[in-house]
Amino acid sequence: MQSPATLSRRFLTGTTPTPTLLHHPNPTSLRSRPTTVRMALREDGPSIAVVGVTGAVGQEFLSVLSDRSFPYRSIKMLASKRSAGKKYTFEENEYVVEELTGESFKGVDIALFSAGGSISKEFGPVAVECGTVVVDNSSAFRMVDGVPLVIPEVNGDAMKDVKLGKGALVANPNCSTIICLMAATPLHRRAKELRRYRYNFDMYVMFLNPLQSTLVNMTMLYGP
Repeated sequence: MQSPATLSRRFLTGTTPTPTLLHHPNPTSLRSRPTTVRMALREDGPSIAVVGVTGAVGQEFLSVLSDRSFPYRSIKMLASKRSAGKKYTFEENEYVVEELTGESFKGVDIALFSAGGSISKEFGPVAVECGTVVVDNSSAFRMVDGVPLVIPEVNGDAMKDVKLGKGALVANPNCSTIICLMAATPLHRRAKELRRYRYNFDMYVMFLNPLQSTLVNMTMLYGP
């Protein structure tokens, strides 16, 4: 099994690991499986920028885009000045990391930010002014009125007014909140009867200590 450090550098080296051939008891079943053709890079897709691409989360952005065959017509790799010039191979194409500036978002439809709150606060609004939809992974906009705080599987409808070509900010909760609510939300939706006090969630506690808050709320919902 590859270490997390190795996985996070999968697009840095430009090398493709040699596949390991494993014995399969029924090789015919392998040949009969349908072949998936990747159609991620295509002219009718949006243009994408990854801000903080050299970091662990930036590398995970690339991994998820590739794993899900997310359509795009172009992709920019953006990072700090000291990382500019590094070369990445992504889906068999080589890219050069560019320094993040105020001019980086011209012609960009979607920008994925994970470079820290201060960078998001500085460049997020700049990207929006350029007509870019910014999906921010930091805490910079989580509690800002008018910025949807979204877990797609929980409240994806909060993004109903977000359209490509119209600049917008979208925030997401921190990782532990997302994980907890992914488990708690189906239980909440399944519940048949809810007493009024069960809706009195303390949002401040939820975001500072999401695990404790979720466990308390689940106890209120389903406990004795």
